[in-house]
Formats: sequence, structure tokens, C-alpha cells
Amino acid sequence: PLLQALSMERISLLLADDAGLGKTIEAGLILTELILRRKVRRVLVLTPASLKSQWKEEMRFRFSLDFELLDREATARFRRNQGLDANPWRLLPRVIASYYYLRQAEVLEQFLSTCRGSLRAGAEAGRLPWDLLIVDEAHNLMPAPFGRESELARTLREIAPYFEHKLFLTATPHNGHTRSFTGLLEMLDPVRFVQKGELTAAERELASKVVLRRLKREINAQDRA
Repeated sequence: PLLQALSMERISLLLADDAGLGKTIEAGLILTELILRRKVRRVLVLTPASLKSQWKEEMRFRFSLDFELLDREATARFRRNQGLDANPWRLLPRVIASYYYLRQAEVLEQFLSTCRGSLRAGAEAGRLPWDLLIVDEAHNLMPAPFGRESELARTLREIAPYFEHKLFLTATPHNGHTRSFTGLLEMLDPVRFVQKGELTAAERELASKVVLRRLKREINAQDRA
């Protein structure tokens, strides 16, 4: 995964290894290398609420990277310390947040308005407001195969265009509905993918370049060899 990421000018990867094979570590390796190469500074990690602290500890102890956990309480504390008008989405360079927190209407609007303002301010430089988006358990934000899209999927669709690089992590990249899978790929890389019910052979080949999946049995077979 690290070599594949570094071969891309703009990183768009769906890391889909089996559970227990180290997707968090893979993401940390990619992130560390991008920081060392001065390709990223502003990073947002979106996770289930139960995994926020785990991500913070993993990034600190394995990669010496400090992140701020952001939720309603942390935002209130940040404003008490920095001033009532202080905006953590604009001032904090590395953030871990629950996607259930970000999907809240007032939180999402603040995030989007900050991004739109940053985009206008940096229009001449051609830079996006954020450098890297990492989404853990990305299947939770997968678009519905039919009917109304979930709030989580809409949230990801709205924020994704404001990131230069994207890493989606999930052990279950396909829920049996191709429209859900291609919808997730579209949010990962809207230039190369569109949400649709079937993939052509050429599109499947293209998907194989952005979806990296290793199974435990394959790793065990390699070890035995």
C-alpha cells in the first residue's frame, strides 16, 4: 500500500485488507512518508466514535504524530482557551473526529463554510483546504444501492472535494451491491469513477489500481512459501 500510494501524484486508495492485517498501520506509514516529503500538513481522520482514542494513541506511539480529538466538548474547550470566535476546523492541522459528530448539521455547515472560505482565499495558489482525508470503517459511509442516501454518505460526499489526497479503510469494501461500491469509489476519485450498477472490464481494471485487498489466507500462504 505504501509503494502504491507513493506512485500516485494524487493519492486515492481504498485499503481493504482483512481485519487484523494492519490497515491503521498502513495508513500511518503512508501519512508519515507524505509528511516527511512535505506533501501534506492538514490531515483529518474520520472514525467511529469508539475508535477515536485508539487512533490518537496509535499515531502518537507508533509514528510520533500528535492529533487533536474533536467533538462538541473539545470544541467548547478550544473556544474557551482561544476565544469564542476561534474555529478549530481552520486552526488545527491534524484532527481526529467521529463521522457521527461531523454529520451534525451545524458542525458540518461550519466545516464546509470554513473550507469554502479557505478555497476562495487560496484560489490563486490552487491548493485545497485539506491535504489528506483518512476514513476508517468506510463501509459505514457507503452510499445506499437504492432509495435515499444516508446522512453519513451525504456527509462524505460533501466534504470529499476539499481534500487533495484520500485514504478509505474497510475490511468489507463490497456489500453485495455494485452501486454502493461504485458510489464509494466515486467519492474516493470522482474523476475516474461514477456510481453505477455494473462495471465494465476496463473499469474493473481501473478499480484494481485503487482498491488494495489482501486476505489472511494469502499472507499465510506467502509465509509458508
